[in-house]
Amino acid sequence: MSKHKILYFVGLGLILYVSINFSSPLRDHVLGFSNHIKKNLVSFVDKVHSEINTFFNQKEKILSLQKQLQKSEKTAQLSVAFAAKLNHFLDESKLQHYDPDLYFSQVISYVKLGDYTKLWIDFPGFKPNLIYGLLYKGYAAGIVENQDGRPMARLLGDPQMMFSVVIGKEKYLGVLFGNSPNLDVKYIPTYATVKKGDEVTTGGNDNIFFEGIKVGKVIRVESNNLYKSAIVKPYATIKNPDFFYVVDVNTKYIKELNTSVISDALK
Repeated sequence: MSKHKILYFVGLGLILYVSINFSSPLRDHVLGFSNHIKKNLVSFVDKVHSEINTFFNQKEKILSLQKQLQKSEKTAQLSVAFAAKLNHFLDESKLQHYDPDLYFSQVISYVKLGDYTKLWIDFPGFKPNLIYGLLYKGYAAGIVENQDGRPMARLLGDPQMMFSVVIGKEKYLGVLFGNSPNLDVKYIPTYATVKKGDEVTTGGNDNIFFEGIKVGKVIRVESNNLYKSAIVKPYATIKNPDFFYVVDVNTKYIKELNTSVISDALK
C-alpha cells in the first residue's frame, strides 16, 4: 500500500473518530459561540436603533418647542402692545392701571394624607388678606388662600373652592364650586340660554382671577325656580403636580378678603 493511501485512511479514520466522540460537544461549543455573537450583535443593533430613534425624536421635539416658542413670543409681544394701549386708555379715563401678574409656585406637600384637593405651596409674595387664582398648564386649577398663616392651594376637587365664572359667548354670570370629577356652576340667571358644550371661563369680577382663563365645558344644565345650574367638565387634569402659577390681579386698596363679593351674594 502506498504512503499516500495510508495517510488518506489515517485522515479519514481521524475524522470519523472525532465525529463519533466529539461531534456533540464540539457542535455545542460552536453553536454556543455563534449564539453569543448573535446575541451581542442583536443587542448592538437594538442599541443603535434606540439611539437613532432618540436622536430623531429629540430633533422633532426641539422643532416643536421652537415653533411653540415663536408663537409664545408673538403672543407675549402682542400682550405688551394690548396692555400699553389699555393702560393709555385708563390714563385718559383717570382709572387705575390694569397690571395682573403670575408667580411660579412649587408644591411642598399635601395638607392631609389621602386628601388630594389641598396642597401647601411655596409662594413668597403671599398676603394673608387676599385670595389668589391658581393656574395649571394654562387652565384654572383652583385658588390659594390663607391657612394658619401659610399659602394653601384648594384645587378644583375641593368643595370649599369657589370663584366667579362666565358661560358661553353671551357671558352669563355664575359661581363655580369645586367638586370631583366635575364642577358645579350655580346662581346662573333663569333667563340664560346655557347649553351643553358652552365654554366656561373666569369672570374676573371677584379679584381672584383676571377674566378669560379657560375652566371647562358644560356637560349638563339643571333648572329650578330661582336659578339654573351647570355641571362642568374641567380642562385641568391635576395628578401629582410639581408646580403651579399663582395669579395676582394686583388690585390696590383691597382691605378685606377679595371673595366678599361672592360671599355677600351667597348670603
